[in-house]
Amino acid sequence: MLRVIVAPPDSKQVEERIIDYREKMGKVMIISSEHSLDVVALSLIAASRGMNPQDVLRGIYLSRAFNMFQAENLMSEMGPRAALESKASVLLAVDIHELFLDETNFADRARRFTQSVWQMKNNSRDLTCEMIFRSADDKGSSGLLGSAISAADEFEELRAPEAMSSALSSARLSPSLRALMQ
Repeated sequence: MLRVIVAPPDSKQVEERIIDYREKMGKVMIISSEHSLDVVALSLIAASRGMNPQDVLRGIYLSRAFNMFQAENLMSEMGPRAALESKASVLLAVDIHELFLDETNFADRARRFTQSVWQMKNNSRDLTCEMIFRSADDKGSSGLLGSAISAADEFEELRAPEAMSSALSSARLSPSLRALMQ
């Protein structure tokens, strides 16, 4: 199952979600771009919930991609295989789309991203699999978000507690992308 999630950029909701998965489902495999995951926040959230941060972090496997080629490999092959081998129940890809946003040859990069999303979904059939977009407003992100949503079984939007309006409901999104999210 593939779920696509849009989260507020500065929110710690993603880290809270990871702690929830760790607590309820066991091991968690995470694929992220360079600076998209705050390990200190994971520790602090675990401690605030009365959990031992070291024990929590021992069950979280993190692979960071630093370019599009690493991201493709982690999403389509290595991430799902490593998650299954380590007996993780959850595979999360956090802001991995950022590595596909280079303006040079964007059409090819968008095609490669879409292909990687479908491969991740197909190779992760026994896992809960989530693609998390914290920066859905970046130039080019809405097209990649649309590709991910078209492959997804579910879509979810996390909202900042103080936010009254959604970034996704803004006029910047095409009607076809909005229709996919309904």
